[in-house]
Order: sequence, then structure tokens, then C-alpha cells
Amino acid sequence: MLYEYLLAIGFYAVFTVFAPLGLVLLKNRIPNFKIAYIASKPLGLLIFGYFIWFFASLGLLDFQKTVFINILLAALIVVSFWYLKKNWPDSWKTKKVFWWLLSTEAFWLIIYLAYLWIRSHNAAIHGTERFMDMAFFKASSMTHYFPPEDPWRAGNPINYYYYGHYLLSLFSNISGIAANFAYTFSLGLISSSVVMLSWAFVRNFSESKLFPALGAFFVALSGTAAYSFCVLTAAAGTVCSYAKSTRLYEPSYIINEIPSYSFTVGDLHAHLIALPFFVLALILLYTLCKNSDISWGFAGAISLVLASSGMINSWDFITLAMLIGFIAILKADKIFLFKMFAAGIFAVLLMLPFLLNFESGAAGIGFSPSFAKSRDLSYIQQYPTPIAGWLGMWGIFLLICLLGFIFRKKEDDNGNFPVLLSVGALALLLGVELFFVRDVYSLANPPYFRANTVFKFGFHTWILLALSSATFAAVSRKKILLGIVSISALALGSYYPYQAVNQFYLSEKTPLTLDGLQFLKTLYPADYETINWFRENVKERTPVIEAVGDSYTDYGRIAVFTGMPDPINWRTHEWTWHFKPEGEEPQDPKTPRESGWGKVAEIDLEVRKIYESKDPEETKLLLNKYGAKYVYIGELERKAYPAIFEEKFYKLGNIVFSSGNSKLFRLGY
Repeated sequence: MLYEYLLAIGFYAVFTVFAPLGLVLLKNRIPNFKIAYIASKPLGLLIFGYFIWFFASLGLLDFQKTVFINILLAALIVVSFWYLKKNWPDSWKTKKVFWWLLSTEAFWLIIYLAYLWIRSHNAAIHGTERFMDMAFFKASSMTHYFPPEDPWRAGNPINYYYYGHYLLSLFSNISGIAANFAYTFSLGLISSSVVMLSWAFVRNFSESKLFPALGAFFVALSGTAAYSFCVLTAAAGTVCSYAKSTRLYEPSYIINEIPSYSFTVGDLHAHLIALPFFVLALILLYTLCKNSDISWGFAGAISLVLASSGMINSWDFITLAMLIGFIAILKADKIFLFKMFAAGIFAVLLMLPFLLNFESGAAGIGFSPSFAKSRDLSYIQQYPTPIAGWLGMWGIFLLICLLGFIFRKKEDDNGNFPVLLSVGALALLLGVELFFVRDVYSLANPPYFRANTVFKFGFHTWILLALSSATFAAVSRKKILLGIVSISALALGSYYPYQAVNQFYLSEKTPLTLDGLQFLKTLYPADYETINWFRENVKERTPVIEAVGDSYTDYGRIAVFTGMPDPINWRTHEWTWHFKPEGEEPQDPKTPRESGWGKVAEIDLEVRKIYESKDPEETKLLLNKYGAKYVYIGELERKAYPAIFEEKFYKLGNIVFSSGNSKLFRLGY
């Protein structure tokens, strides 16, 4: 374990070296050094990360040229240090700066390592959507150019939000740390960064030690009041599952995910990767709101953060753009409005290499009342959201915000920004009641028509209300009153992290490790050894044939952990990523339009034929179609294809690795 923690510290060190890049942009905008330093790391990462990705997307830079990338990073850091030394802001010229830096790093590192210690009790990249996230992470780390090839749809680019996985894989490549460790370390970086950035946001408004800490707790760790009442009212001997934190109803047709649940399960999903950058954006927007004169350079930084957030998770772009619009209305300044409009246009231009290779599965915006009525969905009793649901999710934050608004210091302009965040949160809450994004949920499974919309915008609502609550309390004329209510919110929110850690991490005694692949050694030992053979012997991504399974199963594990693409896997996920809302235009007018499932089913059938066909020539043609170089026969392949015809593979290739009853064939026909 000591070696694993040393790797973790090395991973963290790579994140820290991005700070000088960010400080160059923030030096004249954020007078508080601690806040600027905390914001500088993720901002520096976005600056360098975009530069590398942009040129790799144009085919001008090979992402596997790690030595060159490391040299380039080192050169930029040296130049940034030189520039900062010559242009160090007067507000930072104090003897305390060095100690501020050390104390900030100490707290950040402690939070990072504390999360990793908890995670070491259950670090398995297994269950929920962790296979999918690891597949994107590994594919991004091994690709030469962007977008990466889809690990579960050989020959096709990833048609999903891979940009966040790319940014994290950049750490893996720079540090040389294997993805099965880097996945876990990334979760530690995200969680600790969210805590520190949330603290920094509230610290803008108050020098109090209480309210910034409350803001960090509310955003990253707190559970809902609904969950606390579940625990308090549960019958003796009954355990309120941590999963209820994201499901208010049974059965649940909407998803109310919050950061504490995301950090518990450890899905390295787009909305979670985007979280620290979303809070970073809020810090920059506060600076934007507070300053009367915004330079074009700072407007460019806003554009970069906005574009990066949009590529990590497109829903973030919408919410942040809405907040920028509110700021523009608040300022009522034509020059400011022009600069923000230009920043928005520039952000879209920055996203173009991503957008040109991305096909959205959305089919526009729907009006929820009309949709629910036309589908007769009154029986689900979750639309509109019951008042009890609203109060259970947002009630305590809304109460703090209301009291904070009533008792705010009206002469203090800082009080306007938490008002703006609260208005933004209310706009999102009202918006998801009236409108929804028409996607695969609404078109294929109407009762879940607004599940994704509530999920993504509800996640933002939590952050906005959590931060505005702590900020309102910090700037209130009635700090004692707001402090008491906030401490009550702290008490109610503490039930979830306590239960989640006990249920998810401490309920079973397992060997402590930060290696997310270690679980496979116990569950599928032959697969584990085969994956290790691939990692040692095959450095370039090349298609491999393995059994096809549906979403949330253990199928696709070879592609996940080796980075080698296979023809198809996690069928439902692949369908949603390539979903055609209006259906593809068929060649035969008499044939109905096809939403994309037919193609998935076709490839699925062809993989079955590769395993079960008794005709070596037919098998050879199918293998050539997908450019396959390897065929794997393991426990899951024998389970999925009982009629497997193994003998033909001895004619088409030879065994390069075997373990137990599992065989890996390299094709050499």
C-alpha cells in the first residue's frame, strides 16, 4: 500500500505543476492569493489540456509523444514562473504567501489522501457505469489523435463526452501511472478539488472559518434532508440504503443525483469530472460580476472554461451560459454585454473540433405538461414533482437562501451574487418542471421522459443552492440565526456520508488497495492474467473479439482494461450513444425508419457467428470486416456462446496466451 500511495502523491504532483499557468491569468483578477492559487490548478490544466487536444484533434500532434508533451509542459511552467516573478501582484507581496501556499497544499493533500484511504476499501472499477468510464479513460490514454476510437464499437469514434476522460488520461500519460491506478487517483483529485474550490468560492465573501467550510461540506459531502428523514424514521433493524439518496421514489422515474452519492459510487462519469470545473467557473463568474472592467484576456479565460465545461459535459455549458446572461442583465452595460457575447461565440469556436465529430441523440425540447398528458403518465405520480420531493431535496437550502435574502446587507454588492445563483437554481428547478430534452428516455420509455433532464440540471441546482446558502449565511446581518440554520443543515446532511461510507466501503472486509483492476484477479483470474499479457505485449490499439453483453454486465472487460476495441459491447449504451431520434432514412421506402438498434443487433449477431460458425471462411470474412487481430475465449465467452466452435481458430491463428480454460488466439491467416 505504501507504494500505491507514493504513486498517488506523484499523480497529485502532476496536477500541482499546472498552477503557474493558471496564476498567470488570475494574478490581476483575484486579490486573495489562497483563492487564486486554488483556482489556478484546474485553470492551468484546462489551458494546457486544450492546447494538446486541439492540435491532436487536427492530426498535428501525436498524443502518444509523451516525452515531447512533458518537455512542452516543463517549458511552459518555466516561462510562467519567469513571468510571475517579474509581474508578481502587489496584493500578493507578503511574507504570509509562502505559508498560505504550504497550508493550502497540506489541506488539499490531506483531503485527497483521506478520500483515497476510504476508496481503498472498495476501489474496484466494477459495477454501475464504471466499466464504461474506464473504457473511455483507457481509450483516451492510448489514442494517437482525437476523437478516440470507441472501445466498444471498433472503427467508430467515441460519440460521447470523452473530453473529461482525456484530461484525466493526460495525467496518466505524463506521470506514467497505469490507468487502473489513475482512475482511482482521478476520483481523489476531483473530490479534493471540489472541496477546496467550494471553500475558495465562499471565502470570497467571508474571512470566517465556518461558512467556507460549510460551503465545501454542502457541495461535496452533504446528503439530502429526505435521506436523513429516511434514516430517522426507518423501523428498527431496517437500513436506509445509500442508493436512496439519488432515488426519492419507488419505483423512481427521475434521478436526483448529488455529488456525495457520485463520490461514493465512484463512477468517473462526465457530470462528476465536470464538477470542479463548474465550481471554478463560478469563481470566475463572481470575479466577472464584481469587476467593472473586464479585459479581453479574462474574457478569453471565461471562453476557455465555458468551452471546456461544454465538452466535458454539455449540460454545464447551458447552465453557465444562463448565469453569464443573468450577470449581463445585472450589469446593464453595453461594452460588457458585447464582450460576453464575443466570449460565447469564441467558446463555440473552441469547441468546433469536438462538435464536428459529435452526433447528438437529442431531438429538441419538449413541453412536459403536454407530453405527460398525451402519454397519460398521471399514474407515475412523479410529474409534476410533489412538494414533498422538492422540500426533501432542496428545502433546507431554500430556507437558508430565503432568510439570507431577507437579512442580507443591502449596501454590500457581494450580496447580489448569491441572489444571482439562487435565481439560477430556481430557474433550473422551474425549467425541469416545464421542459425536458427529448432523448432516448422519452422516445423509447415515456415514463422516464425527464429522467436525464432532472438528473443533469438537478446536479447543477444542488451546487448553486449549496454555495448560495453558505454565502448568504456568510454575508447576512443575522449571522447567528443563519449559522444555527446552517448547522442544522450540516447535521441533517451528515447522515448520508456516515451511512454511505459504512454501507459501500466498510460493510465487507476486503484487501485494501487503490488498484481498480484487482477485483478481476478474484472474480475472473484468467481474464486478469490475459489483460496483463495485453498490457505487456500489445502497445497499439488493435481490435479484439470478445463476447457481447448488455449494459451493466461484466461483458466488454477485455476492451475496458486493455484499451483494445471490440466490434460491439454494452448494447444498450451503444444504442443510446448512436441513437437516431428521427430514425435513419432507409434505402427502401417501405422499410420503417431505424433508431440505431438494428445496427447494434446486426454487429451482435456477427460476433456470435464468429464464435459459433463452423465455416472458417465465413469466420475469416467477419474477422477481416472488423480488422480483428485477436480472438479471446474465456468464461464469459463460453457462457454467452454455448455452441462455440473452437477448432476453427487453430486453423485461423495460434494461441499466444492461455490460463486455465481460457485461450487468446492471435490471427495469422
